[in-house]
Amino acid sequence: MTTYVFAWNPRLWGWPELARDRRRIERHGHVDIEWACGRTRAIEPGSRAFFVRLGVPPKGLIGAGYALSEPWEDTHWRAEKAAVGATTHYLKLRLEFLRETPIIGFDELTRPPYGRFRWAVRQSGMRMPSSIADALEPWWEQRVRDAATSRRSRGP
Repeated sequence: MTTYVFAWNPRLWGWPELARDRRRIERHGHVDIEWACGRTRAIEPGSRAFFVRLGVPPKGLIGAGYALSEPWEDTHWRAEKAAVGATTHYLKLRLEFLRETPIIGFDELTRPPYGRFRWAVRQSGMRMPSSIADALEPWWEQRVRDAATSRRSRGP
């Protein structure tokens, strides 16, 4: 399975639906969203998706899920770019985990083998090398389990 990295930069967009999206995941096990993927057109449904928080600390991995659709082109999401006729690609994603703050921090992602990938992606939809994705998956799953255990021990 091919794996892609999608970026969220709170400096560029505040993600006003973030709390609602997190609640939907807690209630239903997932949330379906549309997300920009820049110029990337090769993403196939079923591809793995990881979300990285960039721009302002804390930076790191905050979410994961899968692509539900192939990308399509539409008006750019940034108003200043849309005003001059710029377009970008979007796709539908199903997120199964999402936090506002990282469960794997940027400092941790500098360690081998993860440091071989440029996590501060310039646009969403960057393909992750399979060697990095294969190493990341069990680490990610452990962190998700740890986050769930921590949440249960704190209570509602």
